[in-house]
Amino acid sequence: MIGIIDSGLGGLAIAEAIWKELPYESTLYLADHAYFPYGDKTAEQINLRLPRLINWLVKRKVKTVVIACNTITATAIDGLRQHFDIPFVGTEPAIKQRGIVLVTPTTAASRRYQQLAKNYPVVTLACPGLAEAIEHGRKIDVYLSKLPQNTKTVVLGCTHYILVKDKIQKIYGKNIKIIDPSAAIARQTRTVLTRRYLLNPSGKPKHLFYTTGLSRRARGIIFTKCGL
Repeated sequence: MIGIIDSGLGGLAIAEAIWKELPYESTLYLADHAYFPYGDKTAEQINLRLPRLINWLVKRKVKTVVIACNTITATAIDGLRQHFDIPFVGTEPAIKQRGIVLVTPTTAASRRYQQLAKNYPVVTLACPGLAEAIEHGRKIDVYLSKLPQNTKTVVLGCTHYILVKDKIQKIYGKNIKIIDPSAAIARQTRTVLTRRYLLNPSGKPKHLFYTTGLSRRARGIIFTKCGL
């Protein structure tokens, strides 16, 4: 079983890509709604929180953990890899595509992201409140950063943004190329499982969904409270 973790619903964009890429793999999705949003948390807060969540996934025998959240990847994945004997797949903006990168404030401020971004000619735009608006189904227009003139490419640097990719495309216009990294993350998950001889080539998968907040139904999925 593949563990998938996000602060909320954003990681479902990655989960959907994994289901398509790896149709025989079961998944366990954990949404940390009790601490949502991560985009305005400090790196220290996130690093204190994550080991408890990963321990919960490990106890349920997941064979790898996909960090389906740019902010967790930017702030915590290095420490998680040091402390847990399980492969992790991170989610980072596809900045090799260049252009404008939309991220949460915490991702923008992280050392990992800044080190990555300095190697490419990108412009980083933090979007305070955008992930929260998407999570709660509110209009996104007022939270979406205004693009500089002559922008050609926009990289989605938060998995929540991928959920409303079509809306972002409509707001920015059809001439803007929107980069969605979800398929690449799914392919990397396949690569990690293959290298570790953990790939499941057949079988009937099951998909489980848990939340650290209140039990809920969202996007047609029932999330069960897990009490973390």
